[in-house]
Amino acid sequence: MNLVEERDTLAGEISHGLKQRLEIGMALTLNPKLLLLDETFAGLSAGETKQQIEFVRGIAGKYTILLVEHKMDVVMDLSERVSVMHNGELIAEGTPDEVKADEFVQKVYLREEI
Repeated sequence: MNLVEERDTLAGEISHGLKQRLEIGMALTLNPKLLLLDETFAGLSAGETKQQIEFVRGIAGKYTILLVEHKMDVVMDLSERVSVMHNGELIAEGTPDEVKADEFVQKVYLREEI
């Protein structure tokens, strides 16, 4: 979990990003078949986001991960397959490149990338 340096620090005193990592570690102790990461990157600084991406990438080969995230750059960087929902409906599904090419996804979620 790369939290050795924090071993003497109370969980309430570590940074938000490290708390997120600690929560993932707690979930992994249950040896799940599926790890659900729901908004794991919310509220993280750019540096923390980069560290968290590398951390998730490091565990991805050991677990099936379902990532629910609104930071599309994170989703596209980490995912093998992407499903995009809008107003409760599935609007696109495929590889990150396929989803990025979808005109409706561009309009709704990727405005800054058009």
